[in-house]
Amino acid sequence: MSEGETEMVATRVRDLSEADWYRLVACAKGQVEPDLVVRGGTVLNVYAGELMQADVHVIDGRIAYVGTRPYTGEQARVLDATDRVLVPGYIEPHAHPFQFYNPITYAESVLARGTTCSVNDNLMLTLNLEFGQFGRFVESMSTLPIKMAWWIRLDPQAHLPEKAYKFNGQLLGRLLKNPYMWQAGEVTDWKSWIDGDEEMVQAALQAKEFRKRIEGHCAGVSHDTLNVLTAAGITADHEAINAEDALRRLRLGLWTTLRHSSLRPDLPAILPELIPRLRNWNRVMMTTDGPTPLYLQQGYTDHLIRTAIAQGLDPITAYQLVTINPATYYGVDDQIGGIAPGRIADFLILADLLEPTPLVVIADGRVVAEQGQLVERLTAPSWPDAGLIPLQPIGTIEPDWFTVHTDASHFPVMNLTNPAIARRVDLPVEPIAGRLDGVVEGSDDLCYVSLLHREGQWVCNGLLRGFATTLAGLASSFTGAGELVVIGRNRAAMAVATERMLALGGGIVIVDDEGQVLFELPLRIAGAMGEQSVDELGAASSRLADVLRAQGHTHYDPIYTLLFLSSTHLPELRLSSAGLFEVKTKRILHPARRLVKASEML
Repeated sequence: MSEGETEMVATRVRDLSEADWYRLVACAKGQVEPDLVVRGGTVLNVYAGELMQADVHVIDGRIAYVGTRPYTGEQARVLDATDRVLVPGYIEPHAHPFQFYNPITYAESVLARGTTCSVNDNLMLTLNLEFGQFGRFVESMSTLPIKMAWWIRLDPQAHLPEKAYKFNGQLLGRLLKNPYMWQAGEVTDWKSWIDGDEEMVQAALQAKEFRKRIEGHCAGVSHDTLNVLTAAGITADHEAINAEDALRRLRLGLWTTLRHSSLRPDLPAILPELIPRLRNWNRVMMTTDGPTPLYLQQGYTDHLIRTAIAQGLDPITAYQLVTINPATYYGVDDQIGGIAPGRIADFLILADLLEPTPLVVIADGRVVAEQGQLVERLTAPSWPDAGLIPLQPIGTIEPDWFTVHTDASHFPVMNLTNPAIARRVDLPVEPIAGRLDGVVEGSDDLCYVSLLHREGQWVCNGLLRGFATTLAGLASSFTGAGELVVIGRNRAAMAVATERMLALGGGIVIVDDEGQVLFELPLRIAGAMGEQSVDELGAASSRLADVLRAQGHTHYDPIYTLLFLSSTHLPELRLSSAGLFEVKTKRILHPARRLVKASEML
């Protein structure tokens, strides 16, 4: 068996040994003392959809008894929940735990607010880790009080020919054997899949064989295409943006995840129309879909519940959407998702059902947070030992690397219409000696934009409209391709920003025309994630937005813009290692070029 490979077992949350089973049953009978008793509270029973008075007895991290039997022992820790409400721990079914924060700081932030299970994207880890390293990392995260499960990407969400080996069907199938890999997806390049891409088909069929879910990314698809995707094996989707979208998915048998994120705060657009039309909410979930650090300052899954209730959703239903429903979707409802005997003791104590931010968070049968603060810290791995090392300087960055070379009379410009969408606009140009040096200087809303290999082997150059009007130079290693995005109107400043960013070990740097630093944020974990707390990253995100706004940036979520400029699941024109990539036709409109460093010319 290869390093990092695990024999196929069922989806796992926590193992129950024979000895633990005997103690659990004995405690349920009242023959063995519990470790924890929460008494006097009102329990939200998500199975029956009702509130009931009940005490909860816990032993060895599991619930042994729910009812009115009085506790008369002396060994258990007793919590008085009189006039309080007990609800199951929240489950986030679709997380991206690397939006500047890292999986540990993310886990700390959301666990303190009641999320006791998170099913996570693996993309940033896959781009930076080999198979064995990723497997060991997943195993190390499995011991946290918050349950950290994962999904496996079938496609890289970027045009990365040199990294395609990480997305071959055999490798993905081996990863899906891991019991902490709960699903395949989200499938962004679904067209290649249904057109018969051999690697994607092989991996998807193995996911079905292992009884793992396959999540789609079915943004804007027609009814007929949704039929094809459902027939192919998609089990859930989170891209509904209105009530009709949600109903279309539900009618075809898909689990439908309603999104309310920093990029797409969709609940107010969906729920008022969906509530009077939908009679069965059992196959509906909610997600924050990778919120930025600023979003997390207002809450996480608790914010979803609060928003849903404010839009008129029945409170009990709102809680079911983030507890029993995702647990049932992933096939782990016998272990999490409700307050019932035999379940893992993940539950929350609330002041009131209408206030979803918990007073107390109980995970694995012990109190882990009170009043929004963790009472036990989560242990972070050694990131370098895990294989997630800081970026390294690559010597002098030449301003000419960012020059656009062309002899064409028209050039395809990336026109940024919102934080995520870059439409193609063919701009008439007059190259001088095969270069477009004067095009940016002669415009008030164009920037040079480049995707630069992190070791300086190649560069993809283009023009970007609608990002900023006076930006001299910005460099970011926070990208969907795992390479470097460089933007600006001054190529010398772009070079300075890139050198400074690499000297930090990765992150984001903005400089002015004189090369003076206006903003910098180190992201030293593989150049994509920071070691700072979520609160610190939230403050930094606010400063980033302010600095960009002063440079003429008008969009509301620049973090996602930097992430998505190289992400080929979005319209229409993207940066790639091969060149400017037209998403719909999968054509390279302007090629990337190999770089020769000055030191290599000696």
